[in-house]
Amino acid sequence: MQRAAQAIKDADALLIGASNGLSIAEGYHIFANNEMFRRQFGDFQQKHGIRSVIEGCFFHYPCEADRREFLHRLIQYWVTDYRPSQVMKDLLAVVGDKDYFILTSNADTHLELSGFTPGKVFEVEGTFENIVLNTPIVDKSQQANAFLNRYHSKRLVILELGIGCRNRLIKLPLMQLAARELQATYITLNLAQELYIPNEIAYKSIGLAGDLAETLRMLREALKLG
Repeated sequence: MQRAAQAIKDADALLIGASNGLSIAEGYHIFANNEMFRRQFGDFQQKHGIRSVIEGCFFHYPCEADRREFLHRLIQYWVTDYRPSQVMKDLLAVVGDKDYFILTSNADTHLELSGFTPGKVFEVEGTFENIVLNTPIVDKSQQANAFLNRYHSKRLVILELGIGCRNRLIKLPLMQLAARELQATYITLNLAQELYIPNEIAYKSIGLAGDLAETLRMLREALKLG
């Protein structure tokens, strides 16, 4: 934890990768048939057999009105009614006044709603609004590349939050970038069974295993104490 805090403190910038684990730490789980899903969408489960938010987003509804109602309710509960969680507050504090860019497969836009700059957050698979309005994904590849060019050969911390060990969409490119960038430090936060650091970058990597919400809280404290 102290090594991670020091690396962040010394960094010129942070490249953050976030996936489902970050949303789960907030209490939002798109793949789960949990109490929240049943409370918010139990009628859809009874009527159509839908078992999760992700299934509901792409379900072939026999009636277009049902599809619109599911998506309307999703936006209401997960976006409109959303208030920044302690997880997001801790992440904002960890970033502090450092320059940053965020790559995420999360569609809930909680990062922007919590105070991160929209132009610095790239939802690589789109947002719930893209799904609801059937609009194209906003491609921020140019912004991402400009950020990487700006901090090429500088002290870049790659901070990975809740990305599965086999993820190829975000995790693999981040690990490859860590290998290429001589001064990069790769910090990954995840549950122990999902924590993965390849041998090639082990010497410049830090793995923080455990509950993501708790780990972010501890990292925030370590930065404050340091």
